[in-house]
This record gives sequence, structure tokens and C-alpha cells, in this order.
Amino acid sequence: MHNLASRHPYHISVRSYEQLLALKDFAQSPKYKVSLECVRRIYVYADLVLGNEKLVQLCKELDEAFPNSKWILLLPEVIRAKDIPYLKEIANFLSEKNCLFSGICSGSLEAIGYFVGHSNIEIYGDHNLYLWNSAALSFWAKKLSGGCLPLELHGSELAKLATLPFAWEKIVYGRIPMMLSANCVAKTNHACKKETGKDESVSLIDRMNKKLPVLTNCQHCFNVIYNSVPLSLHGELSKYPENLPYRLQFTTENQAESKEVLGFFLSHEVPQGKPPYGEYTTGREKAGVQ
Repeated sequence: MHNLASRHPYHISVRSYEQLLALKDFAQSPKYKVSLECVRRIYVYADLVLGNEKLVQLCKELDEAFPNSKWILLLPEVIRAKDIPYLKEIANFLSEKNCLFSGICSGSLEAIGYFVGHSNIEIYGDHNLYLWNSAALSFWAKKLSGGCLPLELHGSELAKLATLPFAWEKIVYGRIPMMLSANCVAKTNHACKKETGKDESVSLIDRMNKKLPVLTNCQHCFNVIYNSVPLSLHGELSKYPENLPYRLQFTTENQAESKEVLGFFLSHEVPQGKPPYGEYTTGREKAGVQ
């Protein structure tokens, strides 16, 4: 059995009920028990749990299985002026007595600007917040509890950035967002899902005949178009500081797929064997930004 104190810290990001159930399955599996204490932060998509007491209760049950974890609300990728009542609802939710969640994670300047004045709420910058260099970090370090290394930089640039004094994390698994769009794919193709009440999945086919999954957020009216294959850096981890938390970012995965990914990354100190998702990309890890 591994020494728990030596296990690498992980953060986990979920945005669906099935992915929460995968966390529950993982926590209840005896062969993964050694891995639970290395999970230090769990992000849950705010739209999933806000106003849903059943899912909030599920998170509270999971909290007992992950004793070292903080629970953070992951905010929608797009926040507009009309979403101020929504941000107020989040602030009220976080201020409730015995609230499991202690803060928010966002790449939106509008959302972060709203919460900066709330001293009791932790704020984490997501990968799409500009944290590319020491100058940007000197500005954000005064306002954030931590941040995520950007997806666009070269691996060696990221490794250098990760040595700067800040509570960093690094996404090592997850589909990369290719585009945020207010021009809804579902509405353009057929009809507004919010109006029809149909919540069918949507995807695009690119010129290489690759299928790009599309997340349609009808509450805030925007789309996220993802890469056809997930980012996976299981073979690139040795270049990063030993104490840098790795983040598993679930997007379109179902319950079984999510549990397989958790097992691949968390069941050993270093991921071993072939990843369960087959084809993957290393993103800009070797190419860098142009």
C-alpha cells in the first residue's frame, strides 16, 4: 500500500450528475480507498447544484469520503450583466450556515470582480484567466486564493511559471474548449432547446470528420465547443514541481468513463498502462502559443 502522505495532490472538476455518481462509485470501491486522501479540491459546476438540495446533499455525503477536500463552485464560462441576480444567489448560497462550499472558480473578469469584495469567499482563477507571466500574477495574487496554469503555454514555460510563489494547479486531463459561442449551435441547427424542452446532445463534425462535443448552457445562453479528444498529460508529469496539484477536468464523460479516468490517474502515484480513453492530445504542451 502507498504511503498516503507521499501521494500526489489532485483536484477534480465535475459538471454533471453522472460525474458526481462516478465520484461516489470511486469512493465506495475498496481498491481505491488509498487514493481518497490525495484529493484536495473538488469543483462542482454551479448550475448543477444551485437550488438543487438533492445534489447538495450528495456532495455532503461525498465530503465524508474525501476528508482533505475543499468544495468549490465552478462558475459558467460566460457571465453577463443580466447574470448579476445569479451571482447574488451564489453569494447568498455560500454565506448560508454550514455551507459545504467555500468559494468559486472562474475565468470571467465579471464574476471575479463581483466576488472580490466578499472577504468570506475564496476565489480561484480558472485556466482561461490571464495568468501567463509574473506581471499578471503580481496583479492577481492580491485578489485570488489560487489559480490554474493556462492551457496555451509551452510545457517548459508552464514549468517555470509553476515555480513562482502562488497556489497553482495544472490540468492534466480534460477536453480543451476550442470556442465559446453565443451563437447557439442547437438553435441554428434546429430550435432552441430551452423552448422545446429537449435536452439532446449536440456535436459538430469538422473537416477531418472529427466529432466535436458541444455543451449548450441554456440558462446563460452560450455554447462551449470542445476538442474531439481529451487532453491527457499522463506522460508529461515529471517536468512539474512535485507539490503541484494535478486537475482532472470532466466535461462530457458519463459515469463509467469518469470512474475509469479517476482510477487511471489516482490508483497509482504515477499513471500506469494505457489510458482508458484511447486517443488523446497533449495540447500545447510541446508546441506552445504562436
